[in-house]
Amino acid sequence: MVLKYTLDNGMVILLEPIEGVASVSAGLWVKTGSRNEQKDQMGYAHFIEHMLFKGTSNYSARDIARMVDRVGGQHNAATNREYTCYYINVISDYLALSVDLLADMYYHSLFDADEISKEKNVILEEIRMYEDTPDELIHDVFMECMLSDHPLGHPILGTLDSIDGIDKIRLLDFFRENYSRENCIFAVAGNFDVEETKRLIERAFSSPLFKGGAAVRGGEDPPRRIFRRHITRDLEQIHFCLGTEGLNRSDENRWALFSLSTILGGSMSSRLFQNIREREGLCYAIYSFHSAYLDNGVFGVYCGTSPDNYARALGLIVRECESLLAEGVTDEELEDAKTFMKGNLALSMESTEVRMGHLAKNEMIYGRHFSFDEMIEKIDAITMDDFSRVIDTIFRGKQLTLVSIGRIPGNTGPETADPILLAGGRRLP
Repeated sequence: MVLKYTLDNGMVILLEPIEGVASVSAGLWVKTGSRNEQKDQMGYAHFIEHMLFKGTSNYSARDIARMVDRVGGQHNAATNREYTCYYINVISDYLALSVDLLADMYYHSLFDADEISKEKNVILEEIRMYEDTPDELIHDVFMECMLSDHPLGHPILGTLDSIDGIDKIRLLDFFRENYSRENCIFAVAGNFDVEETKRLIERAFSSPLFKGGAAVRGGEDPPRRIFRRHITRDLEQIHFCLGTEGLNRSDENRWALFSLSTILGGSMSSRLFQNIREREGLCYAIYSFHSAYLDNGVFGVYCGTSPDNYARALGLIVRECESLLAEGVTDEELEDAKTFMKGNLALSMESTEVRMGHLAKNEMIYGRHFSFDEMIEKIDAITMDDFSRVIDTIFRGKQLTLVSIGRIPGNTGPETADPILLAGGRRLP
């Protein structure tokens, strides 16, 4: 049972008591991410995520960490392209601590100028860490190419220049504008008493929320695709992503797309894993992925391989996509994918943190809760016709974006590379 209600100050509250667990997860969710940044604000949403842990008028940063640690809890946050969340997981005895801390971070964070200055260095080091982690960096480069000239393509961490230019006034302006009553959700899932928890939340969040404005979403010009980018680095492997447009997060075909990704590269029995890693031995890591947003999506494949194996691995990935278009999948493959998806979903729902996240994300995206049984019904309802339709939508006649990091033997620059076109298109000279 999920209880949804709205406080007098406009904050949406979502509660899901779960029997048979010892823990409870509480999260403050804000419908603001890197998409809401202007070009001169890149990295602000993520920077604010850091600052809410850097001290309030009641507690220092050390106090916040110690209060959670000493009860064996976990506290963290995450900034996405379209949302930010702050969450604390504890055993049920300490839910009041979690609620009070999250409220204190929202209302009373100091944004101290000295802490901002220090945190600049922390985030600059985080950016450099990603620069030194090619299997992470390649995904950011891929998204920037797929969503070029669009806010969704902004690097979530920001850039060295944008972070260096942050000051307290600009950061607080972004915070107050976006952490507003229209954008805030508080979700709790786990072992708790509903009436007592309602009292805790109403007491902690009794003050007005920032007025701000609704998160700016949609309405931007369509993103521009960059079809080829290579970053030359002296690495042992070439890391690359290959992909095309996906589906937006409300598209009913998304369930069939999940099954497509499962069959292509979403499990150890997938075609990419079995044929390119296991049979050919060309790589260690290879998988497919789909990122869905309000008005568009991105579908891709990641692989890391040696320079000598790069051309063959790339060719085999394209061949697998072509094979799906030409021959489809067997009934057994589709049924196996559906069983895998249902099992994965069931296992994930044993986590109170995951359950809490489902509550908030479904509310942000759909304005309602989807039960486990509803999601299972959606998966069971996928037909071969649905699967064929989504394959055509994703792959038929599409030119693929290819981004890579490393040293490509004989590479003379991306401008000389042939476009990669799938069936229904013409491979250009």
